[in-house]
Parts: sequence; structure tokens; C-alpha cells
Amino acid sequence: MPEPLPSLVTVIDPVFRSGRYLAVGAITPGLLTVRWHVWDTAGSYVGFATDPGLISLVISRHEHERDR
Repeated sequence: MPEPLPSLVTVIDPVFRSGRYLAVGAITPGLLTVRWHVWDTAGSYVGFATDPGLISLVISRHEHERDR
């Protein structure tokens, strides 16, 4: 997986917090959509969503995989 936030990205507001998770929207040159990158409070990269409404799905998937 490539580095979640390369140095050429533009971070956009707002930043979303959901319990133990933080999601930051970023525009990456060459991509047509904003990606919302999600980390947990331990600093582990969880994944990304292409819409703020999908952040909870990324978190749910991460928690499901972690509990296996």
C-alpha cells in the first residue's frame, strides 16, 4: 500500500472524529476524488473512504478484521 498521505496532497476540512478514529480528507494530484484517510488512536492506518458517509464502514471493517 502506498504512503497514505504523500507530501503533495492537499488536506481539506473538516477532520472527522469517531470514537477511537480520526479521518482526514485529502486531495492527491492525479486522482479525481477526495480520499478520507482513517487512523486509529494508536496511530495505525485503517484505510480510506471516497465519501465521508463511508468512513463508518471503513471503521466497521477494521474492527471486524481486528476481532478475528
